[in-house]
Amino acid sequence: MRVLKITLSALVMLAMAAVAAAGDMTLTRAGDLYRIASTEAGLVVTGSLADGTTVVLTVPQTAGTATSARNLAVDPVSGALFVVWQQGEGTSAEVLFANYVGQSWTGPVVVAASAASNPQMMLFRAVDVVDVEGDDGQITQVEVATSFLHMVWWSYDESVNDGAAVYLPAPIDDETGLADLTAYDPVVLSDLLPYGLPCDGIEDATALAAPKLFSDPQSGFPHLFASDFAQCLFYVLQIGHDVIVDPVTERRRHTIILREGGTYVVSEELPLATASVEVGHGLSLVLHWDTVTDTGTSVDYLQFDPNGVHDVQSLPLGESLNHEQAVQLIRGLLR
Repeated sequence: MRVLKITLSALVMLAMAAVAAAGDMTLTRAGDLYRIASTEAGLVVTGSLADGTTVVLTVPQTAGTATSARNLAVDPVSGALFVVWQQGEGTSAEVLFANYVGQSWTGPVVVAASAASNPQMMLFRAVDVVDVEGDDGQITQVEVATSFLHMVWWSYDESVNDGAAVYLPAPIDDETGLADLTAYDPVVLSDLLPYGLPCDGIEDATALAAPKLFSDPQSGFPHLFASDFAQCLFYVLQIGHDVIVDPVTERRRHTIILREGGTYVVSEELPLATASVEVGHGLSLVLHWDTVTDTGTSVDYLQFDPNGVHDVQSLPLGESLNHEQAVQLIRGLLR
């Protein structure tokens, strides 16, 4: 089992990469569209292929189950299909995973049990070209390529202000298309933070108890966003894929290193119970929520960036500006 490493310096990674964020549908580069939905028969994946044909796949052991937060991804190298979802609610909620390749399913397996919820998944392929010195002293260039499934979820624990975000990377075998869920230990992300802050804790902010995986528009590399309710923090971590020499096989391979991307202090006095957060260009964040007063309704927002926190701003709603338009304008601040 490998252990993740975290560094506090923001390093530049010279690598080529391909990122595919998961959701309940995904489009491959070949033009195949896949969707996943809950039916009476269970979780069903429907593929509308570019050649005009349709495939229908039912995830085993899901008939009659309550599912949510369904994620679907397709590996362009092996053609394997990956599914992650939440099964059940409340303290009985679990995060499950299944893998389809070679016309057969592997799983489902329980990735996280005991009140684990809000899973998200991202497919990422790291490609590096490194210099290798041979026994004769000659330098040759070697390509190192690895596909990873990055998974995050929220694990409830009432002893730490309603829980914490958990991260698990899984390397994918290019030949078999299988994701190795045992290659790394799951990591409670709040344990990686280097310091604590005086804070009474954030309560009743379940809308923020959902870690997010995203691709930074500037670097193109995957990042993750999460909340630490116990320390009143939002934080962003960069997911690095560094090339190392395996101590056993002496072959070069990628390993995961988490680097600090940004830490943002959040006032517990904000209406976090109803707030939503967005992450965008330059790892800037914006928090927005609805406010109703005697004079009307508005969408209020607060911007965070590496230089600090801005003042709360307000967009009054009316005939010329509806709620959806206001939220889109706020999201535009992150581009």
